[in-house]
Amino acid sequence: MLDLLDIYKNEYGYTKKKFGQHFLTSRHTIDDIAQSLADAECKNVVEIGPGCGVLTIAMLEKGVRVTSVEIDEDLAKFLPRYLFIYPKFRLIHSDFMLIEESQLPEGKIAFAGNLPYNVSVEILMHCVKFFHRIEKMTFMFQKEVADRINAKPNCKEYSSLSVISSYFFTMKKLKEISGGQFWPNTKVRSTVLEFYPRERHFDIDREKRFLDMVRNSFVLKRKTLKNNLMKHIENIEEVLEKAGLAQNIRGEQMTLADFIRLFETYDAQH
Repeated sequence: MLDLLDIYKNEYGYTKKKFGQHFLTSRHTIDDIAQSLADAECKNVVEIGPGCGVLTIAMLEKGVRVTSVEIDEDLAKFLPRYLFIYPKFRLIHSDFMLIEESQLPEGKIAFAGNLPYNVSVEILMHCVKFFHRIEKMTFMFQKEVADRINAKPNCKEYSSLSVISSYFFTMKKLKEISGGQFWPNTKVRSTVLEFYPRERHFDIDREKRFLDMVRNSFVLKRKTLKNNLMKHIENIEEVLEKAGLAQNIRGEQMTLADFIRLFETYDAQH
């Protein structure tokens, strides 16, 4: 199998900070992530930001069909030069945030990627637009971001991102990765999370209003839920009481089920 990282180093010798490029060097970690995607029944992966292709080639070697979306023009030229021998490889030179459904492979898909830290949450939420097509997702995040995504109630990392992520997906931590497993090395630790779609509770219109309520619930974390929502929900004290929630409860104390019950109680009155 080609050592694409070594080839890239010889050809370019640098990465681009503006794209947050840090390429995995640990063969064991690469294989674990590739296997996570190969285990998907659909065998059809959309890889966001393939970099120099170390994960791409590992997935291709496991028989996965890979559509890689790469924003960097140099890498968009580099990858086809070496991966053209794999008939299951396809490259889209584009910003993933601009990708439309018509550009994705047909049928069920899995998403994968070592996401740039500065836009990782935006990319995760963009994937939700293709929710009905997703079988699973395997993403690498900065550890602090992953902790927020995967947080449970009553811990400091718990936020609207935690609730919204758990509304759409069941999540599982695959592994943590030290900064020494990247080139260039970084002091930042990373976490790989797997996402599995769960049944959505609301239709599109109600869902939008529900998610807005969740976001508003965490605007000021030191405030109670009542204080955060009083501008958005009429008679919030009455709604809390009917939903069986304490008047002084805070957003970080509420489970996904609590938020759903609160919204349904409010929505039934309007």
